[in-house]
Amino acid sequence: MARSNLFTRSLVLLALLGSALAARPDIPCATDPYADPAHDICNPLRYIPNKPINIVAAVLYFIVAIILSYRLYRQKANYFMCLVIGAWFEALGLVLRVVFRSNPHSTGLYIVCYLFVVLSPCAFLAGDYILLGRLVQYLEGERYLRPLKPQWVSTTFIVSDVITFLIQAAGGGLSISKNVTTAQTGGHIFLAGIAAQMASFILFTVMWAVFGFRARSMDKDLWSRPGWKSLYWALGFTCICFLIRSVYRTVELSQGYVGYIATHERFYLGLDTLPLLLGIAVYTYYWPGAYLKFAPKVKKSKKGAAVEEGLPIGETVERDRTPTIQDDRSSAEKEAAYVATR
Repeated sequence: MARSNLFTRSLVLLALLGSALAARPDIPCATDPYADPAHDICNPLRYIPNKPINIVAAVLYFIVAIILSYRLYRQKANYFMCLVIGAWFEALGLVLRVVFRSNPHSTGLYIVCYLFVVLSPCAFLAGDYILLGRLVQYLEGERYLRPLKPQWVSTTFIVSDVITFLIQAAGGGLSISKNVTTAQTGGHIFLAGIAAQMASFILFTVMWAVFGFRARSMDKDLWSRPGWKSLYWALGFTCICFLIRSVYRTVELSQGYVGYIATHERFYLGLDTLPLLLGIAVYTYYWPGAYLKFAPKVKKSKKGAAVEEGLPIGETVERDRTPTIQDDRSSAEKEAAYVATR
């Protein structure tokens, strides 16, 4: 919950700061912003966003966000709330892209839109970081993640995510400056942030694969246990989707903000918007709360039996409370002793 609130406040604050940074001296702009956007220096995108496609994308993100929110309400998994919030902000970012069409010279609107679209995926990555740690903890498979512990995985990568988040935000704000030197510096800072984020997520994906390899080769019982591998493979699928987006952003920024990839919307829609949508949409079906149900280590069932935690869904082990012969004998001896004292 705390991580989700931090992400929300940070994104909103950075968006407001971006609007403030947009205030700067006016420069000559094209009279008709729609005539030749590719050469319009007042249009930071260098193109006019496609209205129908962006509307469809926004609607799809809103649908996914609604479903994820419903599943979060029905099957609690508060540790995954950051991904749900990120889905809402990504949808809002796409809506702002449509709004941007009406005023493609508005730098403030562009910055707010850009921050929502570019920084929201940090929440998606954070969701995956937390999920792997929870999954390993649920399976009690910490030994297959050595030398790290599940708690360290979440904490380490989330700290990395926050740092790269702030670097990207700072670079994104500076890159909009009309001062060429400042804009170039901002571009380099943003590129460093996105490259560091990609490197961090590649390392995380390797850890995901290592855990599965070790569990399969070293613990046949754990690997054959039902009820968790679907979620594990879903997590792997999202890793692929998010890596596609990270590679795209890194290559895009390496060419600069007015490079070929950055100034052609089809790359953004096909290599950023779509992979991210598929990556979070998979959790509408493979919702972690349906697979990982944490409970106290030992609890009492309705029949008074102790139930063990840490087993796949639908499986419980009840300790037999049937009195043994020794228990009966002990009770008989106690009763005889009691009668003798009367």
